[in-house]
Amino acid sequence: MERLLAKYTNSYASYVILFFFYDLAFALFSALISVYLIGKGYAASQVSLLISVASLANMATQPVIGSLTERFGMRAVNMVLFAASCLAAGLFVIAPNFAIIVVAYALINLIMNGVNPVVERMATSSPYSYGSIRSWGSIGFAVGTQVTGIIYDGIAPVAPYIAFIFAMLLAIVGFWGTQPRLAETEAAKIEDEGESVSAKDLVTNRKFLYYLVLMILFAAVAGAAYSFTPAMLTNKGMEASAASTVLSVAALLELPVLLLSSRFMDKIPNKVLLLVCFGGIVIQMATYAFNLPLPIIIAVTFLLKHPPVILNIMTNMKVVNTIVDPRQQITGLALVKTAQSFGTIISNNIGGRIIDAVGYPAMFLFLLGLITAGLVGVIFFQVPSGNDKKLFS
Repeated sequence: MERLLAKYTNSYASYVILFFFYDLAFALFSALISVYLIGKGYAASQVSLLISVASLANMATQPVIGSLTERFGMRAVNMVLFAASCLAAGLFVIAPNFAIIVVAYALINLIMNGVNPVVERMATSSPYSYGSIRSWGSIGFAVGTQVTGIIYDGIAPVAPYIAFIFAMLLAIVGFWGTQPRLAETEAAKIEDEGESVSAKDLVTNRKFLYYLVLMILFAAVAGAAYSFTPAMLTNKGMEASAASTVLSVAALLELPVLLLSSRFMDKIPNKVLLLVCFGGIVIQMATYAFNLPLPIIIAVTFLLKHPPVILNIMTNMKVVNTIVDPRQQITGLALVKTAQSFGTIISNNIGGRIIDAVGYPAMFLFLLGLITAGLVGVIFFQVPSGNDKKLFS
C-alpha cells in the first residue's frame, strides 16, 4: 500500500485526475445554469441577478483566498475548499426557493473560482509539460458539458448538480496526490534575499492596474456569453442535449491550443497574444449580434467560443508573471480573478435585462461594444514580451 501511495504521489495520474474531474465538475455546475433556471420559470434578469451575486461573492473572497493560500499553503486551504464545494452543491440541490438557490450558487461559484488560480498555476509548476496536463481539463470540461445535456434531458434537470458532488470528490483524490513546485518556497527565498513587498506595491503597479481594466472587459464579455449562449441556442429551437453537444465539441477545440502551447506561448509576445484573444471574441460576438443563420452560429461557436478563452488563461499567467513581483504571483492572479468577477457582474446584470426587453441579438451587440473597447485598449497597452519567462516550454 505504501509503495502504491509513493508511486501515486506527484504522478502524472494524480494531475490527470485533478484536472479532468475539476473541469468536469465545473461544466456540470455551470454549462446549463441559464437553461436550468429559465426552465424552472425564472426570467433572464433573475439568472443575471444570480450570476451577479455569485460574482460579487467572488470579488469579496478572491483576495482573501489568495492571501490564505500564500500564508497557510495551497494544500491546506484548497483541500478544505474542494470539500466545501460538495456541501454547497448539496444545498443547491435541495434549495426550496430562489433565495437559497442564489446563496448556494454563490458559494459553489466563489469556491470553484477561488481555487482556480492555484489549479491553473499547478499546470505550469508540475513535473510535466503544461499542455499535457491542462489538456485533460479541457477534455473533462467537454465530457462534462456533454454529460450535462444528456442527464438533464434523460434523468432530471437537477441531475448535473448531483453529479457535480461526485466529480469534486474525485478531484479531491487527484489534488491530494499532487506536489507541484509552486512559487511559495521560491518567494520565501527571494524575500530572505531582498526587501519585502506589500500589497500596496501591487495595487500601485500602473501596468497591472491597466491590465486589470482589460481583464474586466474581457471577462465581462466572455462571462455573459458563457452564461447566455446555451439559452440562446435553445431559444433558436435546439434541445438542451443538442446545445450541450455543440458546447462540448466547442470545448474540445481548446485541445490544439493547449497541446501546442509549448511551441508558441514562450515565443509570441504578450501583446500579440492579447490581440488574438480579444480579436477572436470580437468575431464571435459580431456573429451572435447580427443574428446570422444557425449553421454559421454553430460553426463560430465551435471555432471561437473556447480557444480565445483558454489562450487568455495562459496569457494571463504569462502577463502576471511578467509584470508582478514573484512574491505576489498568487495574489496577483487572485486580483485578476476579482476584476473578472466585477466585469461579469456588470455584463450579466445588464445583459439579462436587455434579453428580457429586446432579445438575444441586442444583448450580444452590447457585448460586441465592450470587447471592441477592450481590443482598442490592448493596442495601446505597453507590456514586455515575457518571452524570457519560459513558463510553457
